[in-house]
Amino acid sequence: MSRAFVKEQDNVALEAPPEFEPGDGPHPVTRRGAGQIAAKVASIEQDLAAATDEAARNRLARDLRYWLARRNSAQIVDAKNGDSVEFGTRVTLERDGRRQTIDIVGQDEASPGEGRINWQAPLAAALLGARAGETVFLENRQPPSRMTVVSIEVL
Repeated sequence: MSRAFVKEQDNVALEAPPEFEPGDGPHPVTRRGAGQIAAKVASIEQDLAAATDEAARNRLARDLRYWLARRNSAQIVDAKNGDSVEFGTRVTLERDGRRQTIDIVGQDEASPGEGRINWQAPLAAALLGARAGETVFLENRQPPSRMTVVSIEVL
């Protein structure tokens, strides 16, 4: 970028990055998710203790505040049984001629590429309450996607 477009001011401190919003109230996590949050807190605490750069310390302190708030508001939810799709279940489904297995989990542990879907995502929301053998439609697709629940197990 040309220096002509940069406004420089002397003795101006850089603004701290904005705080992350941990969300309101309790949020559901699986036992695995609670463990992941605890590990994240421990990792950041270790990095913070070793950090010498002020900017890095500020960033890590902000991250630590966020993850401590997430840990403190986490509510472990165990699936009741494997009779229907619910939070904390692994679902095998068939759609478009292929089988797919996904875990219905909280937002902190969601990783779609690894088959862990946030329980509030459209796919998970469409499946919640379905039983094995039931056909469910994902309405937010054109045309709507048709899925059959093959099996359900508790995580």
